[in-house]
Amino acid sequence: MALSHDVRLPKDQEPRFPERCVSCGRGEPEDSYRVGTNAIGWWTFTSFSFGRRFVVEAPACVPCADAMGRQRWRSRGFTLVLTILAVAIALSLFGDMEGPARRYVAMGVMLLVMAPYILVQVFWPPVFDVTAFKRSVDFEFANLDYAHEFAELNDGEVS
Repeated sequence: MALSHDVRLPKDQEPRFPERCVSCGRGEPEDSYRVGTNAIGWWTFTSFSFGRRFVVEAPACVPCADAMGRQRWRSRGFTLVLTILAVAIALSLFGDMEGPARRYVAMGVMLLVMAPYILVQVFWPPVFDVTAFKRSVDFEFANLDYAHEFAELNDGEVS
């Protein structure tokens, strides 16, 4: 099973990456791959809001950086399409529903529609990604060896 290998670091720590491409592993890459995300927490699912933005650049060779960027945009596009589909389904089923539960019913429908896509992302993760929280950041690697090198450089642990 190809789950991601995560290294959690404090948010204020500047991450140090191995001097090789985060995707293919080639040494001394000439480019980088920039990933940005917003912090999530318990409030995300209750208020549907996100925290502060977090951005990091990982070393990558040009072809890999381009490929990872395309994959990220395809993923965002697919997420948008699934969200629109979920909203359409929720409106058709519960459009006349009133009260505060309407929001949570819509969120439940969205989770059901997106569940297969979420499972694909879990079992076939992207090469590199990050998840930010209020005080920490999870750096997620598909390659276990790269995750261990990253953890060693940053005094972290692979989970």
